[in-house]
Amino acid sequence: MGVLAMAVIAALSWMEPARAEILLKDAVGREVRLASPARRIVTNESLLLYYLALIDPDPVARIAGWARPQRIDGGVYRAFREKFPGIDAIPEVGSVVPSNALAEAILGVRPDLFVVSLWQPEWEEIAGQLERAGVSVIFLDSPQTTKRDPAEATAFSIELLGQAIGREDQAREFAAFVRAKYRQVAEHLAGIGERPKVLIDVHAGTLCCYTPGSDNRISHYLELAGGHSIGADVASGYDSQLSPEFVVGADPDIYIGTGSPHLGAQSGLALGGGIDEETARRSLEAVTSRNLLENLSAVREGRAFAVSHQLAISALNLIVFECFAKWTHPEAMADVDPERTIAEINRRFLAVPLEGTFCVGIEPTPHTP
Repeated sequence: MGVLAMAVIAALSWMEPARAEILLKDAVGREVRLASPARRIVTNESLLLYYLALIDPDPVARIAGWARPQRIDGGVYRAFREKFPGIDAIPEVGSVVPSNALAEAILGVRPDLFVVSLWQPEWEEIAGQLERAGVSVIFLDSPQTTKRDPAEATAFSIELLGQAIGREDQAREFAAFVRAKYRQVAEHLAGIGERPKVLIDVHAGTLCCYTPGSDNRISHYLELAGGHSIGADVASGYDSQLSPEFVVGADPDIYIGTGSPHLGAQSGLALGGGIDEETARRSLEAVTSRNLLENLSAVREGRAFAVSHQLAISALNLIVFECFAKWTHPEAMADVDPERTIAEINRRFLAVPLEGTFCVGIEPTPHTP
């Protein structure tokens, strides 16, 4: 290459505008800087896969390491593997909780961004070690943001992640979709004073009944959807086990169990990726026929339902919220259709569509004279 050509290239390079760094403010209010969109992410929460899949056509390629991939719905994981075989090669590093996380292990996979699902004070030391090594850290959620309207909390997290990976437009589109869907339910509930009493039975199986407390976002979804959790009245923390006597005495108007694919092998509620509707319904019928649940009027009269637990704790919580609204106020929510919402999310957003059964109900028990 001639001296003149080299000089021209150098001049053109000098004229190109430098890529502006990315400035973020995360859920804790920390100011975070990224030199460029993150390409190698490590996360303490494998369910970040859902967030990425909503805004990135190849979410797996961006994950350099994660903790507890077993938390991902088995059927959903298999669907991702079919399209992105590289998912099996993602190394398991770090930990869901800070007490078991090591900065050295995270740094070993050379990330440019560490994403933590929920801030806890113990994460600060690890975050400091990573940042001193040149790795940016963001918190998607915090005890402060859990008090937000669920729609805003989800929108905040997805928009923050979209900024971090250079997919702002896609993130804003999904955030607007979530806000509109939550707003639709709120408008239908205007003027409705009655709140049906609901038993939420999480990870429903052979034992009765673990329920989310008043400080649990699943309880928040239900309240916003127009229902009231009987468990939230007695469990002030994150969750608690209710006695069968309390449940029968409360005689809730509606029963809602949460399930996952793996619970089917444990005589529990089988819902999620790859689960057909009949299997899900049979598992719900089996769960509600024991542990005194069959004595509840909600079960006898066909007001017993089940929903995917994983969706409730993921970026797709909107689907669970719509189910809650539909089940607690069916007449007011005549035009709210969770299945249609899933289909629209599959069509417009997800890199890998949700396929399976994520919500189901049972028929009333025939009356025996």
